[in-house]
Formats: sequence, structure tokens, C-alpha cells
Amino acid sequence: MKKKSASHLLLGQRGERVAVRYLTGKGFEILGRNLHLKSAEIDILARDGASFVLVEVKTLRYRKEMDQRPGAHYTEEQRRRQRRAATELQRKFTDADFPFRHDLVEVFMGKLFPVKIRHHADYYKYKPFPA
Repeated sequence: MKKKSASHLLLGQRGERVAVRYLTGKGFEILGRNLHLKSAEIDILARDGASFVLVEVKTLRYRKEMDQRPGAHYTEEQRRRQRRAATELQRKFTDADFPFRHDLVEVFMGKLFPVKIRHHADYYKYKPFPA
């Protein structure tokens, strides 16, 4: 018998699919999804021109009375893991000047389709950890 997935995980998967379509429409090249590295899982790895973009996707169900943003659930620990993931990728490609950027895509989902999408490019400036 197949185990059912929790509804919040299914919502997150739908949000990631919406984010991929959105970014592709903006001209991004999607290089990978749900990449598992030692330091973190990357929701979406994309290329925007010469920059490689680590994209974190946060999804919430939309409610009229809602005043919360999905990005409010992007914790400092998650940000640290994303910075470590960028460092790990730089080492893997042996290029310290490998251009990385971190973006956040917030997806507000209705019952059947996304209600609103917010894309925050370069959500925070990347500062490499000391080696």
C-alpha cells in the first residue's frame, strides 16, 4: 500500500512546479530541481544569463484575510544552508568566482491555480563562509 503524502508537502511540490514555469517564462534555464547536496537541498538550480541561481520556493495557501508572506518561513538556518550549498557547488566546479545568486520565489496557491507569485531576485547578498 502506498503511503499518502502530507498535504503541506503536496502544496510545496505544486508551488515548485509553478515556480519552474514562472522562471522559464522569464527566460531562466532550469538546470535541476530538488538537488541533494551534503549541505542542503536546493529547490531549483537555474541559470539567468551568466549567473547561476539557487532558488528557494515558499508556498502558502491563499486566504483573503491572510497577511502572512510565504517568505516569512524562510529561516536563518535555511539561508545558512543555502550559502553552504553555493560554497559546495563552487568547490565542485573548482572556480571561486563562479557567479551565484540566491532568489526567493513566493507562491500563493488558490484551490486550483496560483493566485500570486512574487520573485525576489538576489534575495540576500552572497558572502562566502571562510574556508
